[in-house]
Amino acid sequence: MTFDQQETFSVEPVAITAQDRLEEFGMSLSPDIDYDLEKIFPKVEGWGWKVPFKSKYKLLRHLESLLKDCLFEGEKVLFLAKGNQHSLTEAVFMGIWAHGINHTVFVLTNVRLLMFRTNSRGKPKKTFWMVYYNQIVHFKGNWHGMLNLKLKDGRRLSFSGFSRQDRKEMPTIFTQALEAFRQSEFNPPVSQSLENLCSHCLDKVSKDEYFCETCGAKFWSPKELALRSLIFPSWGDFLMGHHFIAFLEMFGGLSSWTFLLVRLSGFLTGADPTEMVSAILFFLIVNGSDAMLTYHIARKGLHPKSLPAERGESITIESQPG
Repeated sequence: MTFDQQETFSVEPVAITAQDRLEEFGMSLSPDIDYDLEKIFPKVEGWGWKVPFKSKYKLLRHLESLLKDCLFEGEKVLFLAKGNQHSLTEAVFMGIWAHGINHTVFVLTNVRLLMFRTNSRGKPKKTFWMVYYNQIVHFKGNWHGMLNLKLKDGRRLSFSGFSRQDRKEMPTIFTQALEAFRQSEFNPPVSQSLENLCSHCLDKVSKDEYFCETCGAKFWSPKELALRSLIFPSWGDFLMGHHFIAFLEMFGGLSSWTFLLVRLSGFLTGADPTEMVSAILFFLIVNGSDAMLTYHIARKGLHPKSLPAERGESITIESQPG
């Protein structure tokens, strides 16, 4: 047989998988959690794939211990992404500092959307939520990266700050998960569309309740936190773990108390009473504004007051690490 007559064979390149890349970098994920790796790591080759791949792996590692305690039997992790919750009220009163307290990691499963409040590096704090897919009335991802959710009870949530790759992949995976859930006809009971999760055991804590019946953990109510911020600005934020914001607010609190005490001293020594009235008004404006903002933030989730100890006692939580 001549060369021209010989058969030629082509070898198809073997597709590289996300698992291959994990093994290549010596990375491992918990075998106790069912991951859809191809959706979580959609890009494993080509230009610029390494940085988002490693970043996503770090997020998973930060959350794995929580996911082990949180996931139901048969629940599968489809996707996760880190963003930032958008609030117009907080943006107006806090400016760019509002981003520091609203870092959120989304975990999409085949049953629900889990949300974990984190620091800027994606390490979880103590405030968590979940939304069953049947509670999502409308979902929309905008071209500029804003994710908008409208929930069955009328609540609206907006998030931004996702990476370019996550902005591209998330809408498709979200839509597929919603459709699959609707076809399952699973209709779990809820107390509100956006359910609070216990900071300790990650079980559901019903609407307007600040005590976990499962483990005994207690949480600050928004009124308790707002009252403390009314007495001294930054107190409520310290208890919620917003330490940097609390330090900034502390200057306002010191100013209002100093002004009030100086005017009170003058009033007691015979100064013009109108100066005392102006001091009280200034005190109420400064401290009252902080108290209202604290109440608004505190209503968004649960903030630990005490967590159950191993022997059934309680440990008081004065603040959380930022």
